[in-house]
Amino acid sequence: MTPPSSSPESIEAFKVVPIHKHRELMDQCIALINSEWPRSYTARLWSLESSKETLPTSFVLTADAKNGVAVLAHAKLSPIPADREAVFVESVVVARERRGQGIGRLLMREIENHCFQKLHLKKIYLSTIDQQAFYAKLGYKLCSAISIFGSRPATNTSTKKTWMFKNAPCSS
Repeated sequence: MTPPSSSPESIEAFKVVPIHKHRELMDQCIALINSEWPRSYTARLWSLESSKETLPTSFVLTADAKNGVAVLAHAKLSPIPADREAVFVESVVVARERRGQGIGRLLMREIENHCFQKLHLKKIYLSTIDQQAFYAKLGYKLCSAISIFGSRPATNTSTKKTWMFKNAPCSS
């Protein structure tokens, strides 16, 4: 998979892979996430090590680099106990120097395919503080805050976040 490019020499081969199948990428992934939201190495490692085939799952978008594989983006999908047909995109981060190049769009497309086609989920939820326009371009719509914790549906009243969702495409 490759994003649109203006010149042949800028074409890169990107892969979106689950981190639990590529443990060698954990350190790079932790550095990337911590560049946006600093937290202890141990806490990040624990979170990434919880990734599995079902939920939660952490994905990384990689590209071949001169010195091996480079992690350019990360996203974590978490279950919503009160809604087994939905998933919460807990975090999405793209390396600062690679933003605006279609990498986030590519990562989200692969996540949506995974959720809707492989996991057969009906809805994807996410929250964002400053990327509403990006997600709206991908087809996400505004919604009320949801609780991603526990088994009872209860609203989250965070005033900084905008909550959004996308339904699975209708199959005909």
